[in-house]
Amino acid sequence: MNDNLILEIEGVKYEIDTYDPFFFLIRDLLYEGTWEVFAADMITHKEIVQRIHKLEGLEENSGKISGSLFLPMSVEEMELYLKESNFDLSECKNGIPDGFYELAQDEAESEELDEAIKLMDFVMEKWPSYAKAYELKGTFLIEKGAQEDGISLLKRSIEIDPTLVEAYSELGQAYYNFEDYDAAIEQWEKELEYTPYDKFAYFMIADAYRKAGKIGSSIDILKRFISEDKKSVLARYELMDLYNQLEDYETSSEYEKEILKMVPYYPGDIEPWAKVLFKNRKYTEVIKIVEEHIQKYPIDSHFKLLLVVPYAKLERYDEARKILEEFKGQKDWYFYGKKELFETNLDKKELDLCGIS
Repeated sequence: MNDNLILEIEGVKYEIDTYDPFFFLIRDLLYEGTWEVFAADMITHKEIVQRIHKLEGLEENSGKISGSLFLPMSVEEMELYLKESNFDLSECKNGIPDGFYELAQDEAESEELDEAIKLMDFVMEKWPSYAKAYELKGTFLIEKGAQEDGISLLKRSIEIDPTLVEAYSELGQAYYNFEDYDAAIEQWEKELEYTPYDKFAYFMIADAYRKAGKIGSSIDILKRFISEDKKSVLARYELMDLYNQLEDYETSSEYEKEILKMVPYYPGDIEPWAKVLFKNRKYTEVIKIVEEHIQKYPIDSHFKLLLVVPYAKLERYDEARKILEEFKGQKDWYFYGKKELFETNLDKKELDLCGIS
């Protein structure tokens, strides 16, 4: 297998063999791209240290060489490299397999879920106390429908590392999908012990309480959130709705008045803020804020659809139709996602003039 070639750079010759790519990869996957700690771990292996110094010198003359250049590499290929090069990963005492974790995430995003699971099995075998491998494999198994096995692995990851917030988050989502809302809330509350400003956890707890019929508890968690994040329009919007469900219209109105005095700070707050302003006929204010946001952040062009309502209300129908045509032709999912918004805020004549059927 080991066919060598001679690479000459600026008069310096380097003998390159088929194992060298593997060492670039190990450096990146275990040592965050640094040779020094890798070499220190291999101090008792003269040949490996010499190889590391050779590759380090090669990079000094050629520029940084990323281990990702040698991907994809299957688990079977890795095992073969380890065997043929007599390389023992257990001697990488200061190596942390975060790179393997990230590689598995990339593979899953590329719909190579089975390969990602095999990679985490490889990591769990080589580093049995690496909690994140159990968490990620558990997440993958749940995605594949193996709920119980996935939950077991997530629990195991927390046994190894009780601070692993990703595992609490995934467990909460798994229990939520099972409609076991109390168990989901318990996991997300644990997550908040370690990440007290996690917006997602707060909103999921509130939603779980709502679905469990515990409106008062949903209100309490959202109030707790806005005591931490005073800029959140969405939390106030949710509180408006919850108090309406309790027929406490006075308190709901108080939150509505707060929203009317606010300017959305987070992109996710723009739509609920706009809905409240539409209700109060503040159309020019919405146009100003939304147009400014899109100009500053063109990637958020989907917010243009919010402009259809104020444009129609101000009889700027040509502009409203132009936006609708843009989204009907290219981004239908955005358009259909806003049909309820249009039908709630526009009368039949306005809908007809905008071409919304």
